[in-house]
Amino acid sequence: MGKLISLINVTLDGFFDSQYVNANAEFHEFVHTLLAEAHTVGFGRGSFELFQQIWPAVLTNPGSAESQRRMAQALNDIDKIAFSTMLKETTWANSRIKTLDVELIDQMKTGSDKNLLTIGSPGLVGELTRLGIVDEYYFSVQPVIAGGGNSRMFAREGLPERQPLQFVDSRSLTSGVQILHYRKSPSF
Repeated sequence: MGKLISLINVTLDGFFDSQYVNANAEFHEFVHTLLAEAHTVGFGRGSFELFQQIWPAVLTNPGSAESQRRMAQALNDIDKIAFSTMLKETTWANSRIKTLDVELIDQMKTGSDKNLLTIGSPGLVGELTRLGIVDEYYFSVQPVIAGGGNSRMFAREGLPERQPLQFVDSRSLTSGVQILHYRKSPSF
């Protein structure tokens, strides 16, 4: 049975904002390890639109770094879902639009040994957390105090109670990014 795994970038002061992400070749290699265990990548509307704008263009840009081209190809090839009620169409290969549905996510988890991976998408991760259906989190802690951003971690979702997590491991990248891996506590 697969899991629902969320990879989310966060600054030291708790902001989710793509402008602060240090996504170098080493980070891309880490993401490839998560993608290798995933059958689908899920996004919220905003993150999907951003990724759909950036990554397909990398494939056609001869000046793109090899790690970026490899990431763009991996994202292009994998099944993608934009969880949105506002998005009406997609131009990105292997992508579809669905409304967030717990039964759909349960089917995706039980129908495969691979995982459903969410990347970015703070609103989506917040809602999935509120619903209690995220199995594991990878917090990619960026070495910056942002002082502001588009969204503070879990601020919009108004989580009804504490969400206990169990530490799994951590990884330090040479860029200073710390990747913290947690799973949902069995007591939750």
